[in-house]
Amino acid sequence: MKNNYKDQIYLGTVLLEKNRWAQVRTPTINISELLPHIASAGFDGLELWQNHALLASPKEKELLANSKLPVKILNSYARCESEHENERIASVELAKFLSVLGMKYNSGKDHNKHEEYCLNIKKWREMLPDDFRFLCECHGGTTLQKHNEAVNVLQKIIGAHYEVIIHAFGCDEKALKNLFEIHGHHITHIHANLSHRTILTESDIQSKINLMRELGFNGSYTIEFTEGVGEENENPETLLRNAIRDFVLLKKFLEK
Repeated sequence: MKNNYKDQIYLGTVLLEKNRWAQVRTPTINISELLPHIASAGFDGLELWQNHALLASPKEKELLANSKLPVKILNSYARCESEHENERIASVELAKFLSVLGMKYNSGKDHNKHEEYCLNIKKWREMLPDDFRFLCECHGGTTLQKHNEAVNVLQKIIGAHYEVIIHAFGCDEKALKNLFEIHGHHITHIHANLSHRTILTESDIQSKINLMRELGFNGSYTIEFTEGVGEENENPETLLRNAIRDFVLLKKFLEK
């Protein structure tokens, strides 16, 4: 699709949700209640954790669908086994309902089912519009975690317009260059972690942005996690405040 998302920054609602890693991932907050604060901070949109809509009330779904702050990417956790086709269909239907033009996905973890995953990811992509951003996170532990192998798989099952997400601020210079050597312009989105269990100076952040620009990156960003995520007494108000702080910092360097 035509790139109209260069340097846009989204808030990942997963960072606000204390049940993000729970065995039963029932949402504990209504994102609609936080939308005015998120919008006033200057975010370009949301990367919406699927259950903040999928398991929400009809009223909440309508509020998200009609929000002035758009959902830019659906953060899907739909599984890739054949028996979970209903989850993939639900993700497609939700994306349509929310008028979303992007979705994050991952393959499964069982290497004995890799071919099954590939077939189902291909079918999943075919359910979506041609200009849809279908973004593989290539997460650790999945069958596509090794980027030097994933590139060939994605070219085969998605085609020449496949797209990937990387966690650029957690990479050293060598690793980051290697990712761009493998994927090049297919890297279109960054999951940014500037303060969660890490210490990045302003110089570190600026250096990463400068390097990515040199390597040809002109995509978008999500503040995926922030300081305080996963801590015992975490609360959405503090997490949002920390995410906004990270957003302001990232935006400052993107505008240089």
